[in-house]
Amino acid sequence: MLGKLLKYDFRSMFKYWWIAAISSLALSLLGGICIAAASSEKELPAIVSVMCSMILILIIFGFVAFSILSMIFIFARFYKNFFTDEGYLTFTLPVKNNQLLNSKLISSTVTLCLTGVVLILNIVVMFLIGFADSIFTKEFWDEISIIFKEIINTLGIYSAVYVLEILILLVLSTIFSILFMFCCITFASIITKKAKVITAIGIYYGANSILSFMVQIFFLFGIDSISNWMIKLPENKEMAVIALIMLGIILFIALFCGLLYTLQYWMLDRKLNLN
Repeated sequence: MLGKLLKYDFRSMFKYWWIAAISSLALSLLGGICIAAASSEKELPAIVSVMCSMILILIIFGFVAFSILSMIFIFARFYKNFFTDEGYLTFTLPVKNNQLLNSKLISSTVTLCLTGVVLILNIVVMFLIGFADSIFTKEFWDEISIIFKEIINTLGIYSAVYVLEILILLVLSTIFSILFMFCCITFASIITKKAKVITAIGIYYGANSILSFMVQIFFLFGIDSISNWMIKLPENKEMAVIALIMLGIILFIALFCGLLYTLQYWMLDRKLNLN
């Protein structure tokens, strides 16, 4: 049944998402042309240079808008499917609440990850077009190859470990953000029957401010202490310690994801009274 739920959620999610994705790609093509014109050796009229700069600024806003739209699609779908009149139909389906939640979480995570991939692709395409004369040369790729070799030589046997850990961190951070907003929406729907969206936004920004303050405190005191401690380590142990620290961060975020998932499921199963 989870497969059918995912099929339905993906179909609903990508109904409009793909239009935004293709639009952002079109913006990257336009941005590449503007960069190529601005970086051209030919002297352009002042009005053309100004227009290119303004278009590039608008394109950056367009990329930001695409990422925001992706999040709006996700959370609007979650809210509509669970907390509007459609929610009464949703909770009468012959499926468990954890399957409903899992479907929303998986489809949302995939959507945000694809959004990140599209944004990276947009930036790559824009720079490939904008700096084609410099990029498509042997000298450029020789320099890139040298940089990568230096990075690999510095990281040594931990190169693959770091890449894997960074990917896991990105996915876990995405899951945490999604569950965090899900919990805010659900909690708002429990404590109020009107203005649920505004209440959810208020709860989100309030809770997010507290988390941001705690993170700032950690960076203010924790990072400095860790840096001083790492300076005293033997040089051949630094990479292993960094890998272990990253593993600890992964486990810490995974723990919080588990707690948020448990809280979200408990609120859906016990508190909504929509079954």
